[in-house]
Amino acid sequence: MSRPQSMPDFSALLDASTSSSSIFEKRIHSRRQTSPERKSLHLRKKPSISLAAGLMMNTENSAAASTPLNVPLPPSPRQCSQSRVTEQGIAGQEEGGNLFYAYALRSDYASSPPYILTFASAAVCSQWWDLVQHEYKMSSRPSLQFFVVRSEDMELIQDDPAFFHLRNKWFYTSQDSPMSPPIVIPLQSANGVPAVPAPPLAEKKASTSAIDSLAGSLTRLAGVVESNAEQVHALSVAQSAGLQRMQEINESNSTQINAIADSQMKLQALVDQNASHYIALSNQSFASQEQSRQSQDQTRKSQEQTRKSNEQTRDILKTTVFQLQTLSTNQIQLSKTCEDMMRSIESLGNSVSQMNSSLMSDTASNTSGMSAASFSALASRISPAPRKLNRRIKGVWYEYDNTATPSGTPRRRVDSVDTPPKSSIVFKNGLDMSR
Repeated sequence: MSRPQSMPDFSALLDASTSSSSIFEKRIHSRRQTSPERKSLHLRKKPSISLAAGLMMNTENSAAASTPLNVPLPPSPRQCSQSRVTEQGIAGQEEGGNLFYAYALRSDYASSPPYILTFASAAVCSQWWDLVQHEYKMSSRPSLQFFVVRSEDMELIQDDPAFFHLRNKWFYTSQDSPMSPPIVIPLQSANGVPAVPAPPLAEKKASTSAIDSLAGSLTRLAGVVESNAEQVHALSVAQSAGLQRMQEINESNSTQINAIADSQMKLQALVDQNASHYIALSNQSFASQEQSRQSQDQTRKSQEQTRKSNEQTRDILKTTVFQLQTLSTNQIQLSKTCEDMMRSIESLGNSVSQMNSSLMSDTASNTSGMSAASFSALASRISPAPRKLNRRIKGVWYEYDNTATPSGTPRRRVDSVDTPPKSSIVFKNGLDMSR
């Protein structure tokens, strides 16, 4: 669990117990952060000054005021952590000079701080560089203690099986924290020997004043120990208060989490209920749509039948109208034909009457002494007159003298069997004309 921002100065007390876990977490964190833009998003805000920090600052100020300038103050935990890497490098050089240091610049983020590479020896560095050249072609080595590697390649190298035999002989350190100063590595040759020899240690000068200064130093050290005890007590009080506050915050958070869980359960129940309602409404809507579709199909079929019946009725009406028009036209033509025949028969009757009258006048003038028998015989021969009104005239026999009937053409009556019987004709104006 991360510590609250109101107690930033407890890190020195927690480093002793959580050093291994914090180093592992920092290493993982440095692997995940591959770009400076991403790192800047996860940086913590500047912590506020707590009660313990204020007590420590006041104690340091008072100790600095009461301490002579020639006696150094004990270093703070932060100064100790900053100088830890340099001391380790110097200790490695004193033990045998086997450690080899180098910079690794990030080619994809040139403005970011470089990695610090630490090898067990210069030979391990050479083996490591040979594998990097073979596996990662984009890497380069401009100088003996200067490499150029991509950030993602450095992460892949750490887990690459090809480097498995070197896993305990090298490591890299990221300088991503803006609070820590940049680390300066010592200059070394190709075999790992320091290029600049270490300065000789100054010989201690024994004098009588050293005992007095040692006594004063011990006195000041006792005061510093007492002040440190007071600071530790203040820190313990602040830590207990902070832990109590954290416990209260955790309890309130647990209450809020339980309330949120209950709300989520209620919300889930409402969602389930809404889902069941939605399913029921969907089924009802589907059934209503099915019924509507069936009714629409029936309506469409009935409309189709109605349309067909209307078309049949229209065809029948058209046929009837056409027949009526044809019948009317034929009736008009028939009436005209009858009128023409009546006119022709009337004209024929008039001509026959005129002929009879002319014959009678000629006969009376020429044969005044003709007997009544011959006249009656002549009259009987030409009677009856030809019929009219759509009757076909079979023939008329006119006899002007008492000569015998020609043997070539036998005489026939007009009202013989060949003449059709009388019949009435209905004209357009409703009159019945017959002879």
